[in-house]
Amino acid sequence: MGTFSKIFGLGDKELQKEADKLLLKLSKAIQSASAKLNVCADDWRDGKKKHLNDLESEIISLEREADEVKDELFEKIFSKRAYLPQQTQDRHQLVIHMDSVIDAAEEAVRMMLIGRKYKPPKEIHKIAEKGWICTDLLQDAIKYLFTDFEKSVEYTLKIDKVREEARDLQFDLLERLFNDDDFSSKEVTLFRAISERILRVAITAEETGDFIRTIAVRHT
Repeated sequence: MGTFSKIFGLGDKELQKEADKLLLKLSKAIQSASAKLNVCADDWRDGKKKHLNDLESEIISLEREADEVKDELFEKIFSKRAYLPQQTQDRHQLVIHMDSVIDAAEEAVRMMLIGRKYKPPKEIHKIAEKGWICTDLLQDAIKYLFTDFEKSVEYTLKIDKVREEARDLQFDLLERLFNDDDFSSKEVTLFRAISERILRVAITAEETGDFIRTIAVRHT
């Protein structure tokens, strides 16, 4: 299989090098935001509200920094015709997908803070942990785009499996919420909404992985 750098070899080389650095920076922000979300879920269950507030601020800052990276890619590289039109479109769409993962992490932690006075069921943290694993795998998939499409695709397939595990946990939680008498109607609504947003991190990571496979198929 080819590599991301090889198939996008035409165009302004210096701008392309800068784009590669920014893309990897964005992938690190994704993994960091998801890791912090996982810690948030753990702290929420342990009642560490002060730390929860700090982590929320950190994730929001990461999201803002990621937006700056995205804007820099759009305004200083893609708009300068660093690549051919189809190649620019592929990169543009990849960045949009990556940004959606960080947005999902930010929304999840904001919802978590809304429900901080309640003690969450254990599945909440387990779903967050699966999302973190998904973004860790996604970071590797993006890294290998520049050296080995085959390896990159392998990592995206691993994301699919972990996302399925996260979805199974979500259904386990829903079954408890709607069939056990341990939760009030307010808690059912709250925990369902929060868990769906946490699950969204794994889903958007999978969608990004799907797009990486599209790139690989299109250019090999």
